[in-house]
Amino acid sequence: MTFNPDLAEKMNKYNVIPVLALILTDSQKEKVFRIILATFRNLLEKPEDSQVIQENAVAMVHGKVLKNLSLLQARKFDDQDILDDMQYLDEKLQASVQDLSSFDEYVSELKSGRLEWSPVHKSERFWRENAVNFNEKNYELLKILTRLLEVSKDPLILSVAVHDIGEYVRCYPRGKSVIEQIGGKQLAMTLLTHEDANVRYQALLAVQKMMVQNWEYLGKQLEQDTGVSASGTAGTKKSVIPAKG
Repeated sequence: MTFNPDLAEKMNKYNVIPVLALILTDSQKEKVFRIILATFRNLLEKPEDSQVIQENAVAMVHGKVLKNLSLLQARKFDDQDILDDMQYLDEKLQASVQDLSSFDEYVSELKSGRLEWSPVHKSERFWRENAVNFNEKNYELLKILTRLLEVSKDPLILSVAVHDIGEYVRCYPRGKSVIEQIGGKQLAMTLLTHEDANVRYQALLAVQKMMVQNWEYLGKQLEQDTGVSASGTAGTKKSVIPAKG
């Protein structure tokens, strides 16, 4: 299907690349390598829209395809198609990395649904420069974050997602009202009683960012009171829930 330019342009909308990247990581079969590498090549070669090509490349980079390529290149293959596809993908993805902005990286990670504590989440500069970009396409990225708060069962994803919502609120002047309108505030508040201490801490800090101005001081106090660091690592003390008032 990826030989068809129209289909190649639409495939990543269905989260195909992250799935194939995982299969590429786990498989040991040459036939699987051949099919996936050829598919990836077509996803970079066939689309006529340069933005689609860039989005596909970013998704591959985020899926650690470059790392997998380096591992595969250390193996011996007699199939010339595999060798050609590996060389093509390596060149294209290396070039893509050079052009990859921190915001592109963030968008790719978020749309994959597999959030982790990558550097952009904790970057003051990233949020200062990009908070306004979260308003694009009718708050598409913010709606993805709030959706993750609603459906994800993974404590790491929940921690990062609610943290990011708090950072948006902190850095965008009308962030509080935007998040409230799309249901993010209520979802964050439900996480205040989550069983995981890191999730509770990040939710507590995010909710407080929606309610108070001096969030930096509050964050330091929370670290002392809960024993959970700003990086999301729980200490020995239990997390606390703010008193109602």
